[in-house]
Amino acid sequence: MKVLKTLAWIIGIILFIAIVLIFFAPTTMHVERSVEINAPATIVWNDIVKFEKFNEWSTWKQMDSTARYTITGEDGSIGAVDSWKGSKIGEGKLQHLSMDPYKSVTQKLTFITPFASESDVFFRLSEAAGKTKVTWGFDTHYDRPMNVMTLFMKGALEKDFEQGLNNLKSMAEAEVRGPNAPNGIDVTVKEMNFPATTYAAVRKTIPISKISDYYRSNLRTIYNAASAARLQPGVPCGIFFSWDRKQGQTDMAAAIPVPEGSKPAPGYEIITLPAAQAAYADYVGPHSKVVNAHVAIRNFITDKGRTIIPPTIEMYVIGPGKEMDSSKWLTKVIYFMK
Repeated sequence: MKVLKTLAWIIGIILFIAIVLIFFAPTTMHVERSVEINAPATIVWNDIVKFEKFNEWSTWKQMDSTARYTITGEDGSIGAVDSWKGSKIGEGKLQHLSMDPYKSVTQKLTFITPFASESDVFFRLSEAAGKTKVTWGFDTHYDRPMNVMTLFMKGALEKDFEQGLNNLKSMAEAEVRGPNAPNGIDVTVKEMNFPATTYAAVRKTIPISKISDYYRSNLRTIYNAASAARLQPGVPCGIFFSWDRKQGQTDMAAAIPVPEGSKPAPGYEIITLPAAQAAYADYVGPHSKVVNAHVAIRNFITDKGRTIIPPTIEMYVIGPGKEMDSSKWLTKVIYFMK
C-alpha cells in the first residue's frame, strides 16, 4: 500500500507540475539573433534570399544528412518555396512572403511533421561602412497544452540561429575575399584613360531589384533602333549615375556605344561621357558576383587617396547572348576618379 500511495503522490505531483506549466508557460515565442558581417548588403542579401545558398549555411540542413530539399518557383523571389523531408528534421517548407531589397525579408515557416505548425520568420539588413548587420527573427504561437514546448525550444533555437548567422558570416566574407587573392578580392584593378564615348541609351530611376528586367526590356529596343538608324552599336552597357541602397533604387541607363555625332531617335536618347581618368577591372564569372569587382575598384581608388566620380559603367563584353556558361562571362567595370 505504501508503494501505491508513493506512486500516486509522484503521479499527482507530475500532473500538478504539468498543469502549472500548461497554464503559466507562454503561448507565444520570439527568437531574435544578430551578427555583423564584413561584406556589403548586395552579397549578404543574395546568400539569404537564394534558398540554394540558404541551405548551405543553415544549421538545419547540417542536422540531417538524409534530408532532401526541393526549391519551387524562381529562387530568390517572392513566392519561392524551399521544401524538405528528412528522418530527423521532419517535413516542412519555407516560403518568401515579401522583400524589401537589401533591407528585409519575411517568410512563412510551415512544419508538417513531426507536428503541424506555422511560424513567421524575418531577416533585417542594415549596411554601414561596407559592413552589414543581419538580424534573423522567428515568431510563433502554440495553443495549450503544446505551449509547454516554448520552455524547451527557445534556448535550442537561439543556438541554431547564432550558429547559422556565424555560418552566413563566413560564407559572405569568403565571397568578398575571393579565392587566393593577394588584395582580398579575386580581380585585378588597373588605371586607364577613358576616351570620350557616345551612347544610345534609355535612362530611368528604377528599383534595384528590377535591373535585369530593365535590361531585357530596353537593350533589344535600343539595338533595333540604332540599327535602323544605320549606326554600328557596340558592347551593351549599364551606366549607373546613382545607387541609393537606402531607397532601394538606382538612376541608370541601359546603353550601347554608338559613333560620335550620333543623333537621338525614337527608342533612345544620346548620352555622351567625356574623357576622364578611370580605374577598371575585367571580371570573369557570373553577374551575381560582379560586386567583387566593384569592391576591389572602390578599395583601389580609396587607397590611392582619389575620389570616385559618377557614373559607374558595366560593359557586358561576354554574356548569355554569346556564352551559356556563366563562369566564362566577362564584365568590364569602370569607375571614374579624380
